Amino acid sequence: MQIIIVHPRLRQARTLTITPRLAAGAAAALLAAVALGALLLHAVTASTDSVLPWQETTARVESDEARQEAAMRENINQLARRVGEMQAKLVQLDALGERVAGLAGVTPTFNMKRNPGRGGLLVDPHELSRKDVSTELDRLEAQLAERSDYLSVLDAQLTTLSVRKSMTPTVLPVSQGVHVSSFGWRLDPFTGSRSLHEGIDFTAPTGTPIVAAAGGVVQAAEHHAGYGYMIDLDHGNDLVTRYAHTSRLLVKAGDLVKRGQKIALVGSTGRSTGPHLHFEVRISGVAVDPNMFLVHGPGKQPVPNAPVIATLPAQPLD
Repeated sequence: MQIIIVHPRLRQARTLTITPRLAAGAAAALLAAVALGALLLHAVTASTDSVLPWQETTARVESDEARQEAAMRENINQLARRVGEMQAKLVQLDALGERVAGLAGVTPTFNMKRNPGRGGLLVDPHELSRKDVSTELDRLEAQLAERSDYLSVLDAQLTTLSVRKSMTPTVLPVSQGVHVSSFGWRLDPFTGSRSLHEGIDFTAPTGTPIVAAAGGVVQAAEHHAGYGYMIDLDHGNDLVTRYAHTSRLLVKAGDLVKRGQKIALVGSTGRSTGPHLHFEVRISGVAVDPNMFLVHGPGKQPVPNAPVIATLPAQPLD
């Protein structure tokens, strides 16, 4: 076969003769090139383990979903553990509430049991779902709201008790005084006749501080013919304490005084035979034995019908 090549740049036409031998060589070269390309493509594909684009996208989506599912399951498990911990703390809170309720004198509105026993066989265990955790959280929230209301009641009750305690005359009005005359019937030091002594007497040097047996409002701070310079403290609920025969008043009517606050000084004014404090407790205007309220010291209980300090031989002072 002859091929004639004509081109404007060529001065003359050229002739290319293709022999069967040359054609076979060209075909062999072409086949070799195609085979080499196929081998190269296979090598690249095998080394990169490549997949088709749609296959790669599908695999990526499935991998992301698996990771998200694992993360969500881990979060649910953590929430379940936290719910268990909160339930355990709720049991402890119930035990504390039970003890505080006993101190406050309040009856619980629900059944509180200290460290309730739990047990049983483990049958068909399974992991909690999101719905299960949500249900447990709702139930726990309702229980906590109930406990919160109950503890608010306890707080109010304890506050009331604290106020009542601060307004109850339990503090000795004269810490350095000596109890010399008790509440009750005795011989009057001026007339010698039998009369009712409506308080207790503490003998002490003139000028010894007198403190409020409880917090209250000064109802009266004045001079009385029989009591001399005296103070009446109103503690609420018709409870009044009286401090008589003082040498000096340190408060005036209308003042608010605290428990243990200094309010006067010991003296011997009015119907008195010597320096001392005459102390009374009155309920609705009726004198009662102060020994039912006073204590010997901090944290001790009242001693009904007993002298506050070691009683000396009867020495009527007023």
